[in-house]
Amino acid sequence: MQRTVSYMGMVCAKYEEMISIMCNSCLSPRQIAEKAGVSTSAVYRIRAGYLVKMEIMGKVCAALGVKCEDVLDYERMERYRKERKEK
Repeated sequence: MQRTVSYMGMVCAKYEEMISIMCNSCLSPRQIAEKAGVSTSAVYRIRAGYLVKMEIMGKVCAALGVKCEDVLDYERMERYRKERKEK
């Protein structure tokens, strides 16, 4: 089991993988948002690889039937965390 490295409670996904999963779901971003109970902009932020709250990522992953740990970009989150420490 891999440990989640979050940046101030925020996580980001591997955006290429999320785009693929969302396309394979045959659901529009609006439909994914409705199914997950989140805003459409949150779905677009995840798809673009931006940082989002872990709770939102979990809801979208559950709506798409994937595990968060399979799509989280641990390397990028670690880089954000290190950059923040240096400031």
